[in-house]
Amino acid sequence: METRRFLEANGVDSRWVDVDEDPLVRHLGGTGGPAPRYPLVLFADGSRLEGPPRYMRPRLVRSLGDLAPDDALAYEQTSAWRATLADRVGLPTRPAHERYDVLVAGGGPAGLTAALYAASEGLRTLLVEVNAPGGQAATSSRIENYPGFPNGIGGAELAASTYAQAVRLGAEVLVGVEIWGPRPPAGDDAVVVTLSNGATVRARAGVAAMGVHYRRLDAPGVEALIGAGVSYGSAPGEAAQQRGRDVVVVGGANSAGQAALHLADHARRVTVVVRAGALADGMSDYLVQRVEAHPRIAVRTRSRVVAARGDVRLEELEIADAASGERSALAADAAFILIGAQPITAGVEGWLCRDDHGFLVTGPDLLAQDGDRRWWPHARDPLFLESSQAGVFVAGDLRHGSVKRVASAVGEGAMAVALVHEYLSRFAPRARP
Repeated sequence: METRRFLEANGVDSRWVDVDEDPLVRHLGGTGGPAPRYPLVLFADGSRLEGPPRYMRPRLVRSLGDLAPDDALAYEQTSAWRATLADRVGLPTRPAHERYDVLVAGGGPAGLTAALYAASEGLRTLLVEVNAPGGQAATSSRIENYPGFPNGIGGAELAASTYAQAVRLGAEVLVGVEIWGPRPPAGDDAVVVTLSNGATVRARAGVAAMGVHYRRLDAPGVEALIGAGVSYGSAPGEAAQQRGRDVVVVGGANSAGQAALHLADHARRVTVVVRAGALADGMSDYLVQRVEAHPRIAVRTRSRVVAARGDVRLEELEIADAASGERSALAADAAFILIGAQPITAGVEGWLCRDDHGFLVTGPDLLAQDGDRRWWPHARDPLFLESSQAGVFVAGDLRHGSVKRVASAVGEGAMAVALVHEYLSRFAPRARP
């Protein structure tokens, strides 16, 4: 499922073949010999790319240091496999230069805006995005509170236009690779990193804008049914596949409300399961009114999913009432989980200061983090969005204290570039001759 989403989000033409049901599989070769590893990608020239020895879902790890050695190896192998796939299908995966003025990590609204402004202002700029430009915002069927669009705008449309604008203004964008190994700064480079395809990138400054992903739902049966009826997030293209089906949306924020409304255009019935006592506790009023008025949407407040069941695909969810503890079964052909925000900061632990929830701490909050300036040993105070690494700035949802809105992420992306200019002109070390 994640491989299909990756290809679709990047506009790569492909056809999905179900090895258990599609009769076409008989004509694709590979009969006899050991069974291939999935996902298996077949190319027009007859070559193939088998999946990694053990596929591990990307970016769903809070700290690589928390992984067992076997899990860490699987994560690294999956990351390298995804980079190979991106390269084979023609996506840009290799940097054109070894050194840049600015390295932007993450291609959501904050990262794309930072790359756009940096490139337009004459800085050699590289943006690295592991999935597809647009980030989590691109999966939103409609963003209705973004300024300048009275009728709203699709998340994918906003992402595509911002991406095209950034590239037109000179930003270089890599897709399908991620930053794997940060190294200590050297000379006048604040950032020295290794990418998942083995390339090394050096930059005088950096912008961390990796964003967040939906928190995992810890309930029996959920993990085993991911890709078989259970999904994290709700890509706009998935709604049409739910025609005439019973669908559950788990979550009570704006993203869940937008997903429920979009799914209700196709599904027989959509049930929104939310822990809060009312949708208004976490959802904007304009969405609350539309969700509650929709004839095919039911809302179950003060409720939580405690189990998922199904032999091959999801068949039902077990729901517990928060007040009484009473449990009931809810028929479900598909469930979309949109609960909470978990920052994508695996790989930076021990390098950049994070709060207790994994969000990156910046600016004045760094000085409040510890009294002995352990995370900020410099004589000057950090700039407003500056991380614990001098010259590396943080923008968007993964920043400690961020607002978690697309407009604010865009604003922070632009602000980060202004601060990059200040850093480079006033504080950046000079390389030795």
